Amino acid sequence: MSNQQKILFCGDVEGQFEALFTRVARISEKQGKFDCLFCVGNFFGINNKEFGPYLRGEKKVPIATYILGPNSLDQVKFYPKDDAFELCENVFCLRSKGVYNDIKGFRIAYLSGIAGKESNDYEYTAKDVTELYDMCVRGNPCFRGVDVLLTSQWPADVTRNDPKQVKLTVNTSTELVSWLVMKLKPRYHVSGLEGVYYERSPFRAPNLGDHDTTINLVTRFVGLARVKNPKKEKWIYALGLPPLDTMKLHTLLQKTTDETDCPFDFAELEQKIFNNKKKSQTPCQYFYDTSAPVEGQAGPRAKKMKIEFDQSKCWFCLASPSVEKHLIITVASSTYLALAKGGIVDEHFLICPIQHYQNSLGQPQEVAQEIEKFKQALRKFYARNGQVPVFFERNYKTSHMQLQVVPVPKEVAKELKASFIDEAGAHGLKLELLGSNSRLDQVLQANVPYFTVELPDGVVLYTKIKGVFPLNFAREVLVTAPILNCPLKVDWRSSVLGKDCEKELVEKLRADFEPFDFTND
Repeated sequence: MSNQQKILFCGDVEGQFEALFTRVARISEKQGKFDCLFCVGNFFGINNKEFGPYLRGEKKVPIATYILGPNSLDQVKFYPKDDAFELCENVFCLRSKGVYNDIKGFRIAYLSGIAGKESNDYEYTAKDVTELYDMCVRGNPCFRGVDVLLTSQWPADVTRNDPKQVKLTVNTSTELVSWLVMKLKPRYHVSGLEGVYYERSPFRAPNLGDHDTTINLVTRFVGLARVKNPKKEKWIYALGLPPLDTMKLHTLLQKTTDETDCPFDFAELEQKIFNNKKKSQTPCQYFYDTSAPVEGQAGPRAKKMKIEFDQSKCWFCLASPSVEKHLIITVASSTYLALAKGGIVDEHFLICPIQHYQNSLGQPQEVAQEIEKFKQALRKFYARNGQVPVFFERNYKTSHMQLQVVPVPKEVAKELKASFIDEAGAHGLKLELLGSNSRLDQVLQANVPYFTVELPDGVVLYTKIKGVFPLNFAREVLVTAPILNCPLKVDWRSSVLGKDCEKELVEKLRADFEPFDFTND
């Protein structure tokens, strides 16, 4: 493949520079030129005289080489005191933490040093690890993981659940790296420091919650031995693969025969690292309300408290003072059509019942009939621009039924079914196909969380939600390049217009929709 990236990785060098660069040159002669070399573990050792000729320019490093920062206080003196990036020609220091991106789109996250009680030249803390994660996802609402994670330290418990493991003594592992692996889901994770070679059986870290957009990628951990070690254990590793973002979902999700269960427990890691102080915060959103009513906490033998629903505070009940009525397009007898706040496109609508109903399965016949009328009207409305509608409903962390409607170009409609199924698989979910002679209320219960989508050709896919479900799931599919190609709109908050702009857009949409509005009959 033209976008294939050829990379070399090596373990602790510890001053054996001649052996390293001679081996790299030989590999390049036999296997062709590699793009770069990454070194994990200790680059410098007790005796570093072999590095002198490279510093003086008498010898040249044969490949662009990137090294992590120091892992102990006595190594700090070998690194520039300022923020210099280049140690000598073709040797670059990655220092503390960050993300390396190349021109082909290959993404490598790296963390230097060892876990400690404070951040300094050779130690990092939980704060540094969370900051690295933020660096990876910042400005990337469709973040799906990284190609490679580099750390000098091994993740704690990485050998757990590996049936082929040998007895290893791991001295400097840390839960901080284990947590990072679960958050970033790297395709490869390469570490050093332990002085042994260990290539773990592949595993998949599970989806971690509503806002986890990563794919359930296979992660392969590789621990590399020291350069020129007496046991002749493997200390250099060659890798050739295309960047994650250029690969098809079905390829990334393909199972391997030697996969094992994930060795890490995320809840356990969060408790150990953050002492239960790290809590997820889910903001309320108009027309995307993700704050479902939560029952009061009680003792283990106490009965759950019943919460009375306050309709006056519902974002969707038309009689509620909380409704932003300037977003309403038109109102029928039992339902209404509204502009979605933070919509993917200008004509992203919501069909909602006027009265309070939890979902589309628990409604009177007249409500269901009007919803169908709105669906028919919108099909004709979108057809004027060569578009077709996608209808979807998420009965999860919502209190009032919303049927979302997004138009897509007619020519991309054929991509939708595979895209939804692939994206579901990426989150560890399975979408079922509703039979042509079946109804949703025959396969789903109104009191059970679910997601359903109706495609332009009438195909209906659904899943019963057990555990967590990504709140932006449908948007994640629709904003991708094969469909609408607007990845920055995966989160509604990035698309919100000011109130004046919303009013102006709604006035235009009311006029455009009027010829198709059955409520005028």
